[in-house]
Amino acid sequence: MNAIPKANRTRRFIKPAWSRAAAFAATAGAALTLALGLASPTPPPARAALDLISERQELEAGRDASRQVEAKYRVVSGTREARLVEDMGRRLAAVSGRPRLNWQFRVIDEPSVNAFSVPGYVYIHTGLLRAIGDDTEALAGVVAHEVAHTDAKHSKKQMEKGAVAGLLGQIITRGGRKNTGWFNLVGNVVLLRFSRDDEYQADRLAVNYLQRTGYDPRGMIRFFRKLQKMEGRGGTPEFFRTHPNSGDRIARIEKMIGERQADRR
Repeated sequence: MNAIPKANRTRRFIKPAWSRAAAFAATAGAALTLALGLASPTPPPARAALDLISERQELEAGRDASRQVEAKYRVVSGTREARLVEDMGRRLAAVSGRPRLNWQFRVIDEPSVNAFSVPGYVYIHTGLLRAIGDDTEALAGVVAHEVAHTDAKHSKKQMEKGAVAGLLGQIITRGGRKNTGWFNLVGNVVLLRFSRDDEYQADRLAVNYLQRTGYDPRGMIRFFRKLQKMEGRGGTPEFFRTHPNSGDRIARIEKMIGERQADRR
């Protein structure tokens, strides 16, 4: 990540004990208020102004994560499937809320049935492509869902939560231990887990993208039903380990599709 510039040397002075205690209490209170605001399901209006991580930092974290991924897995290029994922991804990203990002869509040689994203990058496993087969619109549903995570800045939100938690830990210990949480989070953005609400929001955005680009959003439902069948045969698909498997998720998507169709009439 970005190098932290050296602070200018300032004259040191000793504050009275009561002043140091008051400053500590004020800082801890402010950080706690910030953390509670991040975690609250109904955040106060001040939440809109919170911006601990800039877009430049978010996207740089995505590039760092992509280098880690591609050092570990072989990127598949030049195949029909890789070209399909690339073309599909660009169509979907063009109707997202962040069409001007330098989007990258890649297939990696990994047999598990999964897909994931980091800011600006979407990765589809070869195992997922095999599981989907020729159902192009099911694949479009997966790609759209992963685009939505970057569009909605879900990784950024999780990094901000972690940064506040690290700050609180440092304040509580009065700086007695080095706080490396921020840098660890940014360096390991690929390991971040999205919340259930993030997943539902990504589903809703994906339905929007799919309908705007002419894909049938019911492909998402077919994909989830395929995963449920795989789970019923005794194995939990990797996708369900990184994406919440809610019993009402299919019903929610069906409702989203119905609402979108009603709005278009």
